[in-house]
Parts: sequence; structure tokens; C-alpha cells
Amino acid sequence: MGAPIMIRFWGQSKFSVEPLSPISYEFFLREKDGDSWVLPQNFSQFPPSQIADLLLKTVPAIQKNFKEISINLDPEQFIDQGFCQALHAIKAQLQPIILSVELTEHPATPMISNQQILAAAKNFYHAGIHLIVDDVGFGDNQIERVRMLNPCVHEYKFAIQNFRSMHNMDQVIPALNFWNHEANIHHKLFTVEGIENRDDLKMLINYHVDMLQGFGLGHPVYLPTISERHANSVLPFKI
Repeated sequence: MGAPIMIRFWGQSKFSVEPLSPISYEFFLREKDGDSWVLPQNFSQFPPSQIADLLLKTVPAIQKNFKEISINLDPEQFIDQGFCQALHAIKAQLQPIILSVELTEHPATPMISNQQILAAAKNFYHAGIHLIVDDVGFGDNQIERVRMLNPCVHEYKFAIQNFRSMHNMDQVIPALNFWNHEANIHHKLFTVEGIENRDDLKMLINYHVDMLQGFGLGHPVYLPTISERHANSVLPFKI
């Protein structure tokens, strides 16, 4: 057997609106490849216990003013009861940081039914883990699935980049109107991601948005483990 693959989290800040300040992280898993950190080709190679262990080593080192962290789960990971069990087992150890999971919209192979997704969502809900539906209105996370999951959902994330061609913001408005309304009537937090510039921020002035995220506000950064932080041996690289 070869040496174990080194993995770490990178984090992109989510910002409150008033005042505009970073309050939470979305965690992205990356693996070491030579001198670089790259997107894993196969996320299933990392068992739930390994992800949970890395969370325990990473969360204590993040900024103290952050209130929440979220990790992405693709549909296959989401319906794996091992992830819910592993995250529930460590949730109390991460306090006062709130732990959330983001259900991504990546197509599932083999096909995963909405009923399997719903059963998993209920498990996370009863485990006290917040559920965020990522990329609402795009890929598999269409209105039928989102409304089905609503009793278990804490937050919608709307990605501007999924709905605009180049920089034509007019293409974004209909979908933004729809999902902002859905969030309001169903009492969900509403995060807009893909913020790249001041024009993106100006577009949102008439919307009820709870949080913002995007390269225009902050790029993902390397998140050292607590032992690395104490040793002061790793600097926060940017990608």
C-alpha cells in the first residue's frame, strides 16, 4: 500500500450583509499532489471518519468570530448514513461553531431518487445538522426537490454564475426573483454566491439577502489544522 493521501480543507468566507463582514466558511476538500493542492478525482476514497477527523483538527484553528462552517456533500455522500453518523458524533465537539452540510447539484451515478435524498435530509435534520441546498434552480436541485426537502432545509444558496452568460446580468433577474421569493415565503436563509464586483452587489439592493459569497469578497484560503497553526509552519496560501 502507498502512503496515505494528505487532505486539507480550504475555506471561502460567507459574509453578512449589514455590516458586510465574514461570519462563516464553506469548506472545500483538496488533496496534496506534489507541491499543489488539487480537487480530488474521487471523493468516495475518503471515508466519513477521515472527513470528521479532519474537521476536528481544522475547526478549532479558524477565526473566533466565525459562527458556522459548511461542508459539501455530493448526492452519493449525502445518502451515505455514515456521513450523518460521523458528523453527528463530532458536532458537540465543534461548538460553538454550527455545523452545516451543503447538498450539491452534481448528477448522481448511479441514479439516486428524490426519496433517498429526502430520507437522508430527515436524518441530518434529526441529527441537528443544518441543511443547505446548494445551487438552487440548477442541475438536480430544481424546485420539485427543494420544496420536497423544505421541512429539513435551513438555507438556500443561489449561484449567480449559473444563470448569466458572460456578464449579462439581465439573465439572472428572473431566477433571482423566483428563489428570493421562495426563500421568503418558506422562511429560509438566502445566500447569494458568485459575487464578483460592485455591480453584483448593487443588483441585490432590492432583495432580502442574508449572506453573500464570491471571489469579489474573498478567495478560498488554505485552512491549517490546529497543530499546524500552533507550530506556525503553514501559511494561508491562495488559489
